[in-house]
Amino acid sequence: MREPSAKAPKPAPYPRPAPPPKHSRSPRRFLDRLVRDTVRTLTPPTGPEAFLHALCATLSPQLDRPVRLKFVAFPPGLDVSGITLARDEDYIVVVEDRAPDPHKFVIAGHEIGHIHYGTLDVHYPSGLPAAARRLLSRAEDDVPWDRVVAMATRSPAAAAAEAEWEAEECGLRLAAKFSKVVGPGAAGRMTQDTLTDRLSSSLGNIGGP
Repeated sequence: MREPSAKAPKPAPYPRPAPPPKHSRSPRRFLDRLVRDTVRTLTPPTGPEAFLHALCATLSPQLDRPVRLKFVAFPPGLDVSGITLARDEDYIVVVEDRAPDPHKFVIAGHEIGHIHYGTLDVHYPSGLPAAARRLLSRAEDDVPWDRVVAMATRSPAAAAAEAEWEAEECGLRLAAKFSKVVGPGAAGRMTQDTLTDRLSSSLGNIGGP
């Protein structure tokens, strides 16, 4: 046991959820169970965005705080299509509103995967609450996007690439269920080339602010 210091270390403002047990680390098992439990709460037909909101509602009780989902038109040149912010009271998953519906499943599934596996590794500057409130309640052209993106940037830790693969598999597996859970409109066959293309974009955005 360490001797008490003169000044106690400042606690982390937002605790990350503990990683799930090893037996539940499979993205396939995680997504299969989550989608199955979500479908049971819905009466078809269900729209894509309504289903994703319901998915977050199903996941929330399994976490340390609820997941809120918001669809936003990202500004041109931002080069990201999904981000997650963590507040004391909730996670905020933000998805590109103009993306095709199957791609919204990929984006939301990717971010949900990071939350579930505790691999967000986000930064928490003091401006988070104010910027998050503006993101949730104001028009997109009034959002401080530079601050929002800086808060959601993942650090280049050694395990970052592995975390991206794991989260991206969650996104692609969720998108593969698109036509089954929201009616007509195939999500398309998710191939290894699709995974590689998506990851080249995701991994290219890893880095500290």
